[in-house]
Formats: sequence, C-alpha cells, structure tokens
Amino acid sequence: MSELLAAEADGDRLSDVECVNLVLNVLIGGVDTTQAQLAHAMRLLAEHPDQWALLRADPSRAGAAVLEALRHEPITPFTARIVVEEIEHRGVTFPAGTVVLVASFAANRDGVADAERFDITRTDGGRLVTFGAGIHYCLGANLAKAELEEALAFLATRLATVELAGEPVFGSVNGIYGLDALPLRFTSA
Repeated sequence: MSELLAAEADGDRLSDVECVNLVLNVLIGGVDTTQAQLAHAMRLLAEHPDQWALLRADPSRAGAAVLEALRHEPITPFTARIVVEEIEHRGVTFPAGTVVLVASFAANRDGVADAERFDITRTDGGRLVTFGAGIHYCLGANLAKAELEEALAFLATRLATVELAGEPVFGSVNGIYGLDALPLRFTSA
C-alpha cells in the first residue's frame, strides 16, 4: 500500500480516486474470498483429524496448510478468459473472442502425486493456480495467504479438536465457491 500511495503522491500512475478504489478493492474484495477459503480449510482439517493433529503439534505448519487448502479446494475453481487473438493449444484452435474456462481445481492437481489426498506436509504441491497467473495474478494473494496463515496458526493453539457437527452445505461453484453452512464441534486447548 505504501508503494501505491507513493506512486499516487508523485502523480505518475494513479489519481486520488484510482488509488482509493484500488485499496478498497484489495481490502474489501478479499473479505469474502478469504473467509470462504478459511471455511474450506477448516472443513478439510475437520475431515482429516490427522492433519489437524499435525497442525496442532506444530502451528508453524500453518503456511503449508494454507497452500494445501488452496490447492485442494480453491474457492475460485473456474476463471473465464477471452482469447484476444487466435491461438492453438494441444491441437485445438481457439479463434479470437472465444471464452475459455480455466479450471484451477483440475490444474492444481496436475502433476501432483496422489493429488486427491489432503496433506499439509506435501512437498510436491505443483504450481498453484488458485490466484491466477501472469498479468491476471490476484493482487491480494499475499494478503490472503497471510490472513489465512495467521487464522490457522491462531486456531491451532486454541482448539484441541475440530470435527464436523453435521453436513457442510456447499455453495455454488459460480463465482466464489464458499460454504453456506459449516457446522463444527471443537474442544478448547
């Protein structure tokens, strides 16, 4: 944010309105996505008590737990892109103007051994595309990962056990893929 404000103050890149809107989009835009991803992370950890035990034993694994939750259950499972010029990929020609749906859910599993397994000790997580790539990489990715890591580390030191207290109610995969309900039962540490 300091860099943005400095650029705005110089008048080189952003107007006052552009700077305010960008900061608001990063802060507000990350609220729904981050809480949705945290809910999925807690669901996954509740469904895998062995993984919760690993995180409890060593809360410094929170960063790895975040990356694994982002890989295993991305809250943005699909991203649409419009082809601006004709391209060929794997023998398929996409004319300019074609809408292409990129599936991060599948891409996050590409080349990963035992990809369906949720494992916070994984070292072969592959290339994570949950936050996009290239010029479309999420501006708030680092903030989201930091918030998620802080939340999981905090909870791991305060909750001895976490388990499902009913069936989660999954939201739509259109847009942000969150949970409409996540009944959890826990015991304090």
